[in-house]
Order: sequence, then C-alpha cells, then structure tokens
Amino acid sequence: IKAGVRSARILNDNQRWTGEVKQSIKISSDPVPELTAAEKQEIEEFWKPYLSKVPTVWHKLFYAKTGTKRPDFVAKKVFNHDIRPAMNDPKLAGCWSDKAYLDYFVTSIKTPECVVRNVSGRFLDKDFRLISQAEAQEIMNQYDALVIKPTMFTHTGMGVSLLKAPFKIDEIIRNYKKNYVIQLPIRQHSDMAKLNASSVNTIRMNSVLFDTESHIMSAFVKVGQSGQFADNSGSDRYFIGIDVETGCFRDYAINHDLQVFRSLPSGFAFGGQAVPNFKKVAEEICRAHKCLPHFGFAFWDVCVDENGDPVVVEVNLRSPEPTIAQCTGEPFLGKYTKQILEYIKGRK
Repeated sequence: IKAGVRSARILNDNQRWTGEVKQSIKISSDPVPELTAAEKQEIEEFWKPYLSKVPTVWHKLFYAKTGTKRPDFVAKKVFNHDIRPAMNDPKLAGCWSDKAYLDYFVTSIKTPECVVRNVSGRFLDKDFRLISQAEAQEIMNQYDALVIKPTMFTHTGMGVSLLKAPFKIDEIIRNYKKNYVIQLPIRQHSDMAKLNASSVNTIRMNSVLFDTESHIMSAFVKVGQSGQFADNSGSDRYFIGIDVETGCFRDYAINHDLQVFRSLPSGFAFGGQAVPNFKKVAEEICRAHKCLPHFGFAFWDVCVDENGDPVVVEVNLRSPEPTIAQCTGEPFLGKYTKQILEYIKGRK
C-alpha cells in the first residue's frame, strides 16, 4: 500500500512540475526554441550512466533563458525524486529547519540576534530558557524595532514582518498563534541595498557535503519587491545569478515568471559587479554546512551585513526551487554534478 501511495504521489508531482515548466515556456516573453536532435542526444548521453530516462523539457527552458547549452542542467523531477532523497533524509529536515533553533544547530556563523522565541506556544529567551508571556513582553519593550517570522513549514516570506514599538504581545499571539521567532533587524551591506533599499536582499547559496568537505554548487541573489521588507515576498521580485568562481553578478535578472531583465527598478547596474565579500560568505557557509552532517545538501539564505559579515537568515533542508536557480545562469549542482551523481549512484 505504501509503495502504491508513493508511486501515485510521484506521478502527481511529475505531472504538476511538467505542467509548470510547459506553462513557463508557453508564456515566455522570449523565444524558447525546440532542442535539436544533437542537443537531445548530448543530454541523454550525459545522464545515461545514472538514469534511464531524463525529461528534456527543462533543458529547453534553461537553454533559452541562459543562452548556455549544458547537459548538466537538472530537471526539477530528477532533482526532487532521484537526487535529493539520496542526500537528505526528509524525516529529519522538518526539525532541523526550525528557525527557532537555527543558532543552536548552526554555531560557526552569525545568525540574526534573537530576543524571544515561541516554540509550541511556550516562550523562550535568546538562551533557550523558558519565560512567561509577561517576561517576553518586557524583553521586547527594550527595543524600537523587531522582526517576527514563523519558524516552521513556511516559504516565500510568509508572515515575515517588521514590528515597530510599542509591541503588543497579545496581538502577536492572536496573529501568529505559536512557533515564531522575534529578532533584531539586520543592517545590510550598502552594496546589497543598492539592489533594493526597502528589502533585506539575500544570497541563496547551495552547498554540498562530501564526507568531511563541503563546497558551493551554485548561488544567486534574491531582490525584494519595492516597498516590501522581506526579499521573498510580493510578486514583483527578482533573482540575479552569481558566478561562483568570480563572485560577480551575472548580466541579467529574472522575475518569478522567469522573464529576463537587464536592469532593476532601482536602476543599479549590477552586471559584472562583485558581490560584497563573496569569498568570505562562501567559506563560512562551507564551514557552517559541517554543523549539519545529516544533510548532503543545504540551501542557505545569507545576508551580508553592514560590516561585510555573512549572516544566515535561514537554511532550507527540504525542497529548494532548482528551476528558478538554474534560469539565473548555472546548473544547480554546478561543477560537482558528476561527482554528486557518482556519489549517490546505487543509493536509495
């Protein structure tokens, strides 16, 4: 019965994801040519040692959006059903992704400074000591502005808000119920603010852990909608690829509908510009991944603060969005694609 349920779920996922990519191709403002017979054969030959059949409709989209024809682009179906489960145990991901415990699990890198946590309706202070509701209110009253965010099973900036004093704990409980964290706002680096000054713009950095060493596979920047506080809320937001070898922005951005843009509403000319302190960010993320040995993959949202230091806002250990990531210019697994495929070969 379990096998039948899983097969049905996989079939449903595949149909939904294939429908998504076909719709993206259909509504694309740029031409999306058909793949040639030679291109399809190259893709098939690349993946043949690892998988019997790979859908090429995703490659069709990636080739058109990036202008790069690389067979090591990864279809969403292939990543989520054939690759990720061999590297990350989904039964563990939910607990370890709880934002209330981010600074408990990941200790080698800065995280947003927490003032109050709510875990299953119970309040804790920054040192994980249980406190009363009145004590939580008293702690919050020491600040002028705070950030609140849900801690479990959320995405795309759901519920992330900037709060201004005076704070009302009763109203917070009424709106958020339980499982949220209250933190000090992050002051981002001036170069990151040029992308959009209203939002904290973060780097999505994708890392892989092999035995004792971790590496950055690919990266892109998320730019928030004008007037929005969170970079992953709102419909008018942008994604800019990063060349992980040089640490520089690529020369185009895409929006959530995968449309290509050469400039942003802010007017900042990002193409070829260096991402502030990218090398340090990459090094510290690789070090931080070693705090999470249960997971071969980790997908990090990292802010570069006003001092140039990386601050991990959250880490995703479940399902990232490889389609958007790859439309920013680089295969999701980067130069480690073959190494990862060899590593998981034969695993379930």
